[in-house]
Parts: sequence; structure tokens; C-alpha cells
Amino acid sequence: MASKFPVVIKIGHAHSGLGKVKVDNINDFQDMASVVAVANTYCTVEPYIDSKYDIHVQKIGVNYKVFMRKSISGCWKTNTGSAMLEQITMLDRYKLWIDEVSDLFGGLDICALEVVVGKDGKEYVIEVNDSALTLLGDSQEEDRRHIADLVTSRMQAICRPRTPPPEEQIPPPVGPRGILGSLSSLTHSETPPPSASDNPSLSSVGRRESQTSQSSTVSSGRLPDPPPRPFQRQGSQQSNPPEDTEDTMKNLRKTFAGIFGDM
Repeated sequence: MASKFPVVIKIGHAHSGLGKVKVDNINDFQDMASVVAVANTYCTVEPYIDSKYDIHVQKIGVNYKVFMRKSISGCWKTNTGSAMLEQITMLDRYKLWIDEVSDLFGGLDICALEVVVGKDGKEYVIEVNDSALTLLGDSQEEDRRHIADLVTSRMQAICRPRTPPPEEQIPPPVGPRGILGSLSSLTHSETPPPSASDNPSLSSVGRRESQTSQSSTVSSGRLPDPPPRPFQRQGSQQSNPPEDTEDTMKNLRKTFAGIFGDM
């Protein structure tokens, strides 16, 4: 256990060098453990790296920058106290690291990572940030403009209202009414209207029927029966015969008497 000291205890999610304590032995570690126990938050423990400087890699859209920060105040925290800041060349491995971080979290457009370079020359990635990154150097105003342009372009691409689709023509109903309507329209459009010669009127049919009945009566040799009088009951006709019927009967008697008397 003693061979692993010193260590760095980080309490909570503080940044900019806050909440970090360097512990050199087991006694100090136990004291810090008692403090964290009443802090109502979590803590992490990592090995201490005797650093020479640290590197800040940032990605804003398609713009990449790398800064080297070296403490000149003698503090073991390179981001605390007086420090010398310098923008350096973007190496391929730094670009690969930041792109992998972006892809790891679903394709971040804005992200950054912190790298500590030890006195032995080894590089250690100790922190990853999303859009809550810290802008460094004299190009902060340029970085803010890149962020604003990136956000604006994303909003125009994603938040722009879509044009409504053209109105589609509603097809006619397919129910029984629709089918009957379509059949009737086809019937009326394809079948020509009947002419007067094809469909005789009722009056002409009546005339033809009357002529046919008259001709059949004449050919049979008997007179047609007189039409019944409207609204006249049968009993009244038998009890009150008309006068012309009596005259006719008298004439027939005289005729038969004359014929049979001569014989």
C-alpha cells in the first residue's frame, strides 16, 4: 500500500484544480477518507504523475487546436497558479484521440481532452470534456464564433419547418352508393335516350287496342256491348230499363210476327 503513494484524490465533479488533494502516505489518506465520508458526494483516486506540462486538445466542428500549458509557479497542479500557455502543432495522434472521443459519445461536434506529459515523456489522458470545455489562448473570440456558426448551421438543418406535402386527390367512395353511382353514370352515358318511335305513347297504344277490338267485333257479326255507365248500380239498371230498350223490343215483336205470320 505504501509503495503506491503519492496519490491524487478528486472530490465530486469540481474542475479548474478545485477539489483535488495530493496524499503522500496512508495517514493522510485516512484523514481524507473521513472528510469525504461527511461530504455527501463521491470521490476518485488516481496515481500521482510528476508532470512536466499538460496538453489541451479541443474540437469545434472541423476546427482543431492544441495548447501546451506549463506551470511556472512550482505547483504540482499545472492548471493552477501562473502558467505559460502556447499553441502547438496538431499531431496525428492528438487528432485521432479527439475523434475517437467524439465517436465514443455519439459524434460530438464540440469536445476536448486533457493530457498530462510526465517527466519521463509519457502521455496520460486524464480528463474528457464535452461542450463545457474551457477556451484558452488569444483565439478565444475566434472559437466563440466557430461555436456560434456551428450551432446556427445545426439549427437551420434540424429545426427548419418542413414543407407540407401536396394535397392528394381523395378517391371516390367504394361503398354501395359509389358503385351504383358509377354504374348509373356509365348507363346514362353509353345508352342513347329512347326515341318517340321506339317507345309509343299510351294514347297510341290505346287507339291500337280500340281499333283491334272493333275489327274483331265486326268480323264476328255481333254488336259490341255498351260500356257501363259510371256510378250506376246494377239493381237500378234492372228495375228501371230505359225507354229506347222498350221501343226496340216492340219493333222486334212486330218483325217476328210479320215473318212467322207469312209462313
